[in-house]
Amino acid sequence: MVSDPPHQTAPPAPLPDAAALWEAACRAVTGFMLVIDRDGTILFANRAEGGRSADEVVGRGPGDFASPDVEAAIRESLELVFSTGSMQAQEFPVRLLSGEEARFSVRGVPILVGGTVEAALIYSEDMLALKKSQDALHRERQVLRQMLEIQERERQLVAYEIHDGLAQFLAGAMMHLQALEHAAGPAGPSRELHESLRLLREAVDESRRLISGLRPPTLDELGIIEAVESLVADARIDVPHVMFTHSLPAGRLTPQLETTIFRIVQESLSNARRHAAANRVDVCIEATGAEPQQRIRVSIRDDGVGFDPSRVPENRFGLEGIRQRARLLGSEAVIRSSPEQGAAVEVDLPLHVAAD
Repeated sequence: MVSDPPHQTAPPAPLPDAAALWEAACRAVTGFMLVIDRDGTILFANRAEGGRSADEVVGRGPGDFASPDVEAAIRESLELVFSTGSMQAQEFPVRLLSGEEARFSVRGVPILVGGTVEAALIYSEDMLALKKSQDALHRERQVLRQMLEIQERERQLVAYEIHDGLAQFLAGAMMHLQALEHAAGPAGPSRELHESLRLLREAVDESRRLISGLRPPTLDELGIIEAVESLVADARIDVPHVMFTHSLPAGRLTPQLETTIFRIVQESLSNARRHAAANRVDVCIEATGAEPQQRIRVSIRDDGVGFDPSRVPENRFGLEGIRQRARLLGSEAVIRSSPEQGAAVEVDLPLHVAAD
């Protein structure tokens, strides 16, 4: 019996020749690509500025078609490439021959022939638009950070006003009514007195709930672990099993980091209580890695009904708030869920946040 020959994978098709690849690469890049020899003569250019064709600059020097700023940067890169035989990169602001402002990124790469640097490939690209976009994003994040800090201060003030004002008045009124209740005669307290005490107790509980939702005093006084413990205790009213595990460095975290962790856990537990119909939620806050790169990992997982993250209504800002708070600390929140598969929120935050 003759067996079939083993199946062989066909070899890959050969690449186009080097000239075709080079031409395609030159068309694909958006910047200026030059090949310059040791004498500073341009041997090749993929494009040129000021209405010139690429062929017009071949055989000339960078100073014949570039502004003095650009020429100086190119020549500096050339000297370093030829003297070190390694790639060089720099970025700098310039003014083009047209008078327009630009911010060029210049990279110089040695072209080796027999181990000798015979020429240099210089690639330059205007990064001004990207730089402006990055600056705008940085300003937006600063504004967002300031707004969140103002919001936290306002929440803190309102929470203290409720705690030191309204809650104290309610507690005082309840104490007086309790004294009347004890002093009632053989007939016992009236139905109206009993109902008044019940309403006052509910008002006191409501004031505590408001304080906890705004900014619990434990967050400022005792730290993030005790503050999250209070969130977990409240969540157990609606979710049968809420587990909290933690492992953090000794001492307090920075106020910004503690506030971020608290708000992420608060919003995640609120979602689980209101929307997930979950039986179990696991909250974990732990330190990972070693100094100076140590990080804090926050994860909240539930076994609820789940959802499609791509179909969350635009008027629901809770998840977006989690994402934005994570980004302000240089991280990204990972939110995973699907129908009937529960949900998970994971954020990996730096222990030490670099100042802007």
